[in-house]
Amino acid sequence: MLWASALQFSLEFVTPTMNTTAVDNRRLRERERGGRGGVVGAFSSLEYFHFCKAEPAHFFFSSSNRIAEYFTEGRSLLVRWKMEILIGLLISSLSLYCDFTDAECLVVSPARLVVKHGDPASSNCSSDTPVEMGWEATQGGAGLTDNKVKILNWKVDSLTDWNSNPTCFTEGGQCQKQLNITVYKLPDRVSISYRKYPDPMVEGHQYLLQCLVQNIAPIGRLTVTFYKVNTTGEQTELDTQHKSKDNINTPENGTYTLDFTPGRDDDGAQLLCSAMLDLGPEGPQPPPVMESNRLNTNVHYKPQFTSPGCFSMSITEGDTLSLNCSANGNPAPSYDWLLPHADPNTMEERSVVTITNMAKSHSGNYTCFARNPLGNSTCTVKVEVTDAECLVVSPASLVVKYGDPASSNCSSDTPVEMGWEAIQGGTSLTDNKVKILNWRVNSVTEWNSKPTCFTEGGQCLKQLNITVYKLPDRVSISYRKYPDPMVEGHQYLLQCLVQNIAPIGTLRVTFYKVSATGEQTELDTQQKSKDNINTPENGTYTLDFTPGRDDDGAQLLCSAMLDLGPEGPQPPPVMDSNRLNTNMHYKPQITRSPGCFSMSITEGDTLSLACSANGACGKTGGLRGERRGAGEEHGGV
Repeated sequence: MLWASALQFSLEFVTPTMNTTAVDNRRLRERERGGRGGVVGAFSSLEYFHFCKAEPAHFFFSSSNRIAEYFTEGRSLLVRWKMEILIGLLISSLSLYCDFTDAECLVVSPARLVVKHGDPASSNCSSDTPVEMGWEATQGGAGLTDNKVKILNWKVDSLTDWNSNPTCFTEGGQCQKQLNITVYKLPDRVSISYRKYPDPMVEGHQYLLQCLVQNIAPIGRLTVTFYKVNTTGEQTELDTQHKSKDNINTPENGTYTLDFTPGRDDDGAQLLCSAMLDLGPEGPQPPPVMESNRLNTNVHYKPQFTSPGCFSMSITEGDTLSLNCSANGNPAPSYDWLLPHADPNTMEERSVVTITNMAKSHSGNYTCFARNPLGNSTCTVKVEVTDAECLVVSPASLVVKYGDPASSNCSSDTPVEMGWEAIQGGTSLTDNKVKILNWRVNSVTEWNSKPTCFTEGGQCLKQLNITVYKLPDRVSISYRKYPDPMVEGHQYLLQCLVQNIAPIGTLRVTFYKVSATGEQTELDTQQKSKDNINTPENGTYTLDFTPGRDDDGAQLLCSAMLDLGPEGPQPPPVMDSNRLNTNMHYKPQITRSPGCFSMSITEGDTLSLACSANGACGKTGGLRGERRGAGEEHGGV
């Protein structure tokens, strides 16, 4: 204080314009003239400036042999005093650093409000020392108080201003603090519809769903999710969308769209969308959600057989044959039967065919046709009419792997001379009458073997039905044309090749998708009707695949199952293909970081924001105000 009392300073401005509302030049000059005196007085004069909002400036204090340099930049004041003071024989140099901030000049509590439109709102403005203060606001404003106070309340009974920014201020505007308010309104209605109503909706076709959220604010905090609810009530999320509109506070309508490609499993399902207003931790918890109406899906698809299953059978002469043809399809299919003993131009127009007193002439292929406007499917049942109980072959049918042994017995109620006519294992007529005769081979290598048991003179014949099978050498999946790159929403042709398999008519090929979490989904099952081909063949099966962004990282494969009926191996042998990795390219979609929210931060603190988006084929993130390329989604804070 001894040094301070020995110094007298004068103030000289040498810099940019200061905020005149924050400085009272008259009072400053009074203090310079010694109102409070010396270094302390000059320092108090500096405190009077509204430094928290000052522009960059330089100030010079001078007296003989004394220089004080003041520098301010942005929010803080760096004061460096260089003083040379001679007291007796002592020469000392004093350096002082001070950092001023307006963080504590006024405090608004709460500093942020989330208020439903029409609801009451309030906040307090406080100061450590009594000051004259007021509230500047479109609603609930208050002029400067007559007396100095430490706290002043802002309150409205019904907040109706969408852009309300109440600001607490002190005398002369030396210090100001704004209350951040988010005014929200729940939507009047959320509805889902088709952009163009599908009549009818067809399996594999693409339709545009539209979710309309009416009269909501602020729309930038809205998240819309599309759902599918299957016939068992299980709900599946299809897509989530968010639009970055942080600068819009008034109520708006929001329209959100989604491309939807239904499959036959979607028939009878329901589609809906939900609107969630996420207003952050200050908002209502949990965030309010409003669901739309539900769209019922009526998916049309071509028939697919469920019964009789396209098999072979034998029936004794004189018995009754009844075959039931059944297929799933929408619209419900109509049925026709083509019978082996009928005019090929004549069809039985019914789902069930019944023939009494079967005769040998009734043997052959019974083919069922299931038709609807989307297409048709066929299924053939091979029927063999055998003699009445003159001879019995047991087992009557065999399923044998190529190269394995096989055997069957032929028997008669009474002793007869009998034999086996066969390419492999045949035996001539026995010399003596017998009741039983065995047919056996150590290695079946004939694909079209039809061993037949016969009696003397050919009076009675009984054929053994043999199916010789071979598992495929290899099952592989590939793209007909390799996609480089694979793009969301585009269609690609998958090809499954099953090599060297027999009989190919019993082969069932299924395409699968395995998600990144390991969940396996069946895409399609196919079977070709080739009952007349017994030798090994290659089979090629194709599927149109339209990937979405959720398919990124998934794997595609196909499996070949040889279904040889109840006489075949159980369970039916299955061979899987290799797996195709999907590397999806799709446009970015902003995730919940930073979440497109509003926030406040004290001057002098550090702001750090991270922008994150899901996307492939390269993605960039940036804050609002940066340029972005086409196909990018914007997020703002």
